[in-house]
Amino acid sequence: MVDYNKQANASVATEALEPLARPTRRQLLATLGAAAGAGVAGWLPTSAQAAPTTLQCAGAYTDALFHTQNLQQFAKQAGEGSKGALQINVVTNAKLMPMTEVMPALSKGDLAIGEIFMSNFAQQYPLLGIDSLPFIVRSFDDAKRLWEATRQPIEALLQKQGIRVLYTAPWPGQGLFARAPVNKLEDVKGQKFRVNNDATKFIAQVAGATPVDTAANNLAKAIQSGQVDVMVTSSTTGVDSQSWNAMGIFVDMRAWIPKNLILMSEKHWAKLPEDAKKSLEAASRQAEARGWQLARDADDAAQRVLVEHGTKISQPSYELRRTLDLMGEKFAREWSSKAGVEGASALITYYFPSSKS
Repeated sequence: MVDYNKQANASVATEALEPLARPTRRQLLATLGAAAGAGVAGWLPTSAQAAPTTLQCAGAYTDALFHTQNLQQFAKQAGEGSKGALQINVVTNAKLMPMTEVMPALSKGDLAIGEIFMSNFAQQYPLLGIDSLPFIVRSFDDAKRLWEATRQPIEALLQKQGIRVLYTAPWPGQGLFARAPVNKLEDVKGQKFRVNNDATKFIAQVAGATPVDTAANNLAKAIQSGQVDVMVTSSTTGVDSQSWNAMGIFVDMRAWIPKNLILMSEKHWAKLPEDAKKSLEAASRQAEARGWQLARDADDAAQRVLVEHGTKISQPSYELRRTLDLMGEKFAREWSSKAGVEGASALITYYFPSSKS
């Protein structure tokens, strides 16, 4: 920006010097030295004085995914809100580092911001597995209440590791895909049941199904070739794997609604000016609200695609729901023993909101 007052002053000074003799080289150097001592940096444009703080952000997924698009929008809004003081560089598809390395890097300060799938770290921090407990929630509203009940203890847990929670965003709920109608768990007995975590392994065991471990990138081929008869996954994965090629049934049981966490290193946070911190907080609130809506929209859109391809979508029968609820109670008890007082307290708060002090 041009400082017209300084220009005017310089003009006056020039006019005053015109009658004088031409200064010598020594006089010029002396004048420049005096100006430097008085703070010549003040004459420079503002942008030259304070370059924006650039933060590296490790995104975990491809650019086409709504989680990534939300993360990029968050970075843009945080930068704009800081009026140029902050710039967040989002590196997508785990190109900056694998997701498994994100939390240790944040804790050490080697990374500024990172994206994780929350329950991936449940082995080390059991509390982070709460959102993947099966048959605890039945809707996005339930999942939001569960997050509200667990946010404070999770933030406190991560704070001890030098990590700050910026925002969270869910995935669509997990439903049951099958080749034939499933009204009770025994209906999948003897069938090839895809398992990818402890919950699905237990379901397959109780149902008397044959567990099959199939990677996500090979799922479409496995379904079409008959290697998988039943699977528990989201509507969006059903679309990605073209489940309708062999599985015409989708029971929308919302087995669990997992979440991503966007986290920041406290070491990087502490170095930021207050304006940048406020901008990050505002952008985080917007990203969280947007992320929850995007997950709902993605689920609705995927279910429409499934129906268009002939998939029959239904809610769990009373008998199936009752069985699933009993499984949920079992998983909750086992998880609480690992997660300790904080975990048990969070579940109590979720089930009985009035118990929150």
